Amino acid sequence: MNKWEKAVLESPTPEEYVDRSLRSKLSAAEKAQLSKKWLAQTGFTRQDILYARNRHPYWKKRKLEGASERTRKRMDMHDYSGGKELVWTNARIAEFLELNKKDRAGHYLHKDWELADHLRTTIPSIQYMRRKYRKVVELLGPRAAKTRVIDAMALSELLLSRGETPGRRRSKARS
Repeated sequence: MNKWEKAVLESPTPEEYVDRSLRSKLSAAEKAQLSKKWLAQTGFTRQDILYARNRHPYWKKRKLEGASERTRKRMDMHDYSGGKELVWTNARIAEFLELNKKDRAGHYLHKDWELADHLRTTIPSIQYMRRKYRKVVELLGPRAAKTRVIDAMALSELLLSRGETPGRRRSKARS
């Protein structure tokens, strides 16, 4: 057993195991065998190693490589607007609210791209509306009348973040 194999096997925590494994000059096959041995020795699980690996700076950096290109490709793939800007009318907001429901576990029934496809818009537009809806529910409460919710959803996100809703405008300080 060489010094790197010994160092990796003597790692007391998954974090140190990942770090020593990365610094070692061992092949992938050797690391796989050591991994099995280390797991049997320490009682840690594969999930413990994956958790530590996902937090290691080297792997974080590797995962972020090409992220912007992947995001751009995904956004282009799910742009259902046809290049036209969507106007959020009261009828369209009402349709969005009808489709923007959650199940008992708190997960949306429709994914962002599904709503974007149905409403002929983009994923960022749907995400924007979902943020606005959460803010409106926070301001008006979950049992607010549908008409009040629709009127509030027609306001900008900036006004909502200031706490303004239809009928409840903040007065400006006058000098």
